[in-house]
Amino acid sequence: MNECPSYETLVALWAGELDERAAEAVDEHLFGCEACAAETARLATVVGALREKIPFVISRAHRERLEAAGMRVQVTEVDRSTPPVASATARFVADVDLLVFALRADVSDADRVDVELASPTGTPRYLVEDVPFDREAGEVLIACQRHFEGMFPDGDPIFTVHAVQAGERRTIGDYVVEHIWR
Repeated sequence: MNECPSYETLVALWAGELDERAAEAVDEHLFGCEACAAETARLATVVGALREKIPFVISRAHRERLEAAGMRVQVTEVDRSTPPVASATARFVADVDLLVFALRADVSDADRVDVELASPTGTPRYLVEDVPFDREAGEVLIACQRHFEGMFPDGDPIFTVHAVQAGERRTIGDYVVEHIWR
């Protein structure tokens, strides 16, 4: 490739939309062209910022779109069959971009679902109301990204799922996922 690729081509490279041959040609060009390498570095910053904009709770359709776009997602199922606190372990490894925790519970009669996030000591940190949930599958999907690592220095957070039906809020249960960051 002698001439500089278009901005759209560089974006397509980052989005993983180029076939292998075209991607190799662009990569080869980037090694010899300072201007295109600088533009690619700016794109890397934008792509990184966009990846950080993934909501805390996502729908199954959102997860599937992320996977279709090339994001490497590891799903950890956490079932309510182990009261009082459902627990599991999830590990970030080199080939995982996003951990998704499928919190399983009976939400079939819920009008809406809220998720509360608390520190390991029980101190509430966040309440996210009216989150996406899958009534049929009985799941709420929590998206955990690498940059969350420092959010809970005292240990893993407690996710509390609440179902709201006819204006009444009831706690479905607490979930803890042990994060192994490396």
